[in-house]
Amino acid sequence: MDWDSRYRSGGAPAEPHRLAVEAAQMFSPGRALDLACGAGRNARYLAERGWRVTAVDLSVAALQLARMSRMVVADLERDAIPFRDERFDLILIINFLHRPLFADALRVLRSGGAIATAIRTTGSYSLPPGELRGHFAECRIVAEREGEILAIKNSAA
Repeated sequence: MDWDSRYRSGGAPAEPHRLAVEAAQMFSPGRALDLACGAGRNARYLAERGWRVTAVDLSVAALQLARMSRMVVADLERDAIPFRDERFDLILIINFLHRPLFADALRVLRSGGAIATAIRTTGSYSLPPGELRGHFAECRIVAEREGEILAIKNSAA
């Protein structure tokens, strides 16, 4: 898919995803990482609430719409997340499926930090029901709905 063309044509959601809202309500602001951030709706929402957000996306057009102070262009299907281990307090992966990304996200999440993930369970680019929980087996699940998990990384994870 040509993501730059998609974002230049508009139509990206403006409201933050409910997991971003829940995370902002549950945790004190710290360092957040929004992976595959798109036009930045979730990153902006967190930043407005005092989080220091780094937005990552492959699409330069999407990042231009996001207008965040910390933006990184990266192909998350090809490259590892370009940050050192245990750097972030909160990580968002909303509507982006690349299974190896889950483990890499946990690598850059500090112990006690939270990860919020929403992946479709039907249609293309989806996970079968129940699979998402398996990717976060070493975490404490604090909220779970079909295709959505908000989890805290255990000290031993």
